[in-house]
Amino acid sequence: MKKIYCIVAILIAFKSSAQQLTPVQIAERNKPGTVMILATYKGTVTAVKPEIDQPAVEALILEVKQQLENEGKFTSDLFWNVYIKSFCANVDKYMRKGTETVSKDLNTTMVGSGFIVTPDGYVITNAHVVDENDEETRKSFAQQAFQEILDNDLNGMEETMGRKLTEDEANALLDANSWYFSQTMEVSRITKEFAVVIGITGKGGKIEPMNVPAKLVTMGAAIPGKDVAILRITEKHTYPTIRIGDDKDLRVGDQLYVLGYPAVATFHPLISEESMSEASLTRGLVSAKKNMKGGWEVLQTDASITHGNSGGPVMNERGEVVGLATFGSIDAQRGQEVQGMNFVVPATIVNEFIRKADIEPDMSDISLAFESAMDLFDKDRYKKALEKFKEVKDMNPSFPFIDKYISDSERNIEKGLDKEPKGIDPMYFYIGGGAVVLIIIVVLLMRRRKKA
Repeated sequence: MKKIYCIVAILIAFKSSAQQLTPVQIAERNKPGTVMILATYKGTVTAVKPEIDQPAVEALILEVKQQLENEGKFTSDLFWNVYIKSFCANVDKYMRKGTETVSKDLNTTMVGSGFIVTPDGYVITNAHVVDENDEETRKSFAQQAFQEILDNDLNGMEETMGRKLTEDEANALLDANSWYFSQTMEVSRITKEFAVVIGITGKGGKIEPMNVPAKLVTMGAAIPGKDVAILRITEKHTYPTIRIGDDKDLRVGDQLYVLGYPAVATFHPLISEESMSEASLTRGLVSAKKNMKGGWEVLQTDASITHGNSGGPVMNERGEVVGLATFGSIDAQRGQEVQGMNFVVPATIVNEFIRKADIEPDMSDISLAFESAMDLFDKDRYKKALEKFKEVKDMNPSFPFIDKYISDSERNIEKGLDKEPKGIDPMYFYIGGGAVVLIIIVVLLMRRRKKA
């Protein structure tokens, strides 16, 4: 019997190692099914314009001045820098509700990430990406609607300081003022529209964004709630998909891979528009498993996650989705994101919403064909891979990256790099070997029963 256990262990080990993918393979297979989410809000925004609490501000000025003088490092620039940071960290202490009400028209679009789990276009993302009541969304409303007022405040601050604000100082003041506006803000006659941006192969093989409308199917609540939402693409088509896995097997120290559209990289002023529709990959470890106050578990990771990543797929080493990139940590004193302290809503919670929406996750035929082609390509079997890539292109001529892999396969064949096996295909050998081992196990078990 020990021999049987040994053989079974070898089979399991072989199967496990065969399932693991490299970071390159994970990105290649899952980028087509990773999408950008656009939530557009229109309406009228009304808020009470805040006023400075002059006595509180004067007390802060004296406190900062005295602190720097006592430390022997008082300079005008350092004073203003420390003052602004202190002011923004406790803005509710230095600003108060005013008497003037202002109204502006709202037309703003929030950006997040998501991934497709069915061939007919069901998309998973975060609830806060599509929720107009989310705190970050409301701050964005205030910033967009009251931009002129906020800019005037910044200009007034620069006149007082006698110098230009640094980028960090300006962002801190803008964020603090936007937050304060959002506390008294009311949005009326609001309309919401959702769209999913899919990268497709356009002219010249370049990846181009294709916007398709979507509707909200179901959603939970933003953190500390179960931050999951499901959208349905309304245009009938067969879409590239991503496979959902199980987070329960994850252990601290396991690798995680995150795909999404971080705003700082996606909308960088130096990046071309066609590059915006290609997802970015980051990776890290499972740092810990933590319990939320509601009693459910989240995954902590040091993988880079920032604004725009929200709702994107977080994958294990087999390329399966084990969670959603959801929220990070903020330094309370500086009001800035703390990198390396990010959190993931696990697939276990995602599956609750999938069952609620009565959805059956399934890989589309075109994604399975693309996976098969990539498997052959990675084994340098370029002739067979080329056949498969052409099958994918026949199914959907605009499938992302397909022209690139067709040309790469053709070029490698021309270079004589194809390693098509001669004689029996190794795949049949592996399958046959597995069958032989299984037959041996069955025979040994039958003999043992006869002896018994």
